[in-house]
Amino acid sequence: MNAPEARPSLLLIDDEERILRSLAVLFRSQYRLHITTDPQAALTTIAREPVHVVVSDQRMPLMSGADLLREVRRVSPNTMRILLTGYSELDAIVASVNEGEIFRYVNKPWMAAELRSTVEQASRIAIQMFAASPPAVDGRTPELASPDNAAILVIDDDPAVFSAVKDIVGYTQRVHHAQSLEQAFMLLEREPIGVIISELMVGRESLTAALKMLKSQHPEVVTIVMTPFRDTAVLVGLINQGQVYRILPKPLRAGPLGMNIASALRQHRLLSTSPVLRQRHVVEQISAPEELSVANRMMSFLGRLRGRATVRS
Repeated sequence: MNAPEARPSLLLIDDEERILRSLAVLFRSQYRLHITTDPQAALTTIAREPVHVVVSDQRMPLMSGADLLREVRRVSPNTMRILLTGYSELDAIVASVNEGEIFRYVNKPWMAAELRSTVEQASRIAIQMFAASPPAVDGRTPELASPDNAAILVIDDDPAVFSAVKDIVGYTQRVHHAQSLEQAFMLLEREPIGVIISELMVGRESLTAALKMLKSQHPEVVTIVMTPFRDTAVLVGLINQGQVYRILPKPLRAGPLGMNIASALRQHRLLSTSPVLRQRHVVEQISAPEELSVANRMMSFLGRLRGRATVRS
């Protein structure tokens, strides 16, 4: 067994003492535990010493879990953040992505083996992050130079969305448009895409499986999902299996869209130049049969494209 000081540090926060006791039983032997019902005490601990992983409940009276994890991200961006909740609240899911950039969203009642595995994976990534990253300034890591001039891909059958993105970025960035899954596959194979701005339904076809598979194959690609879709289970899947970067409601507003595009391009540059940071975006495997079929179709299509390119060369 590792010496206590060599163990990863794990902070558990929930307003219910009995839940904290149950969580502590799962993790006490492997981690240096910090346990609290007070969000401010949690933030004080994180500011005082390295904490590798935070597991936070969502519904707490003093501060929501999404708000707490947003502050954790600001104070200690290398700390991995997991949201634990018994409620599928759309606003909480969106906030946990857009503001907290969480690693996983875990439903109560949790499966002990799965939760232990998730925390262990998060702690391994955090150890690498703390070891490799330069000091953060006000929650932001120093920006690195871009290795390429990656383009933006808009996947939407509404041309107005493509026009809006082009108007926002002007001539500073190349923007491509796909109105079907096949068009998107072809552009992804042929163009250096850094940011995807995508609807979840295009031409009556779901894109969720394709976005998940893309992230598993290319963690440096950053995805912004824009949708009026309100299925919380689908959005949770996009967090855990697709590491979606932002979720934006439709109709789009130019101001927030522009800020999120700029942030996504910066994130792509960081991911492209930092193998350690890409580990933070590792995703769960796709398990739903209908999504596996789409993922296999995507891989087959890309394989055929590569084969044609080889013949031509």
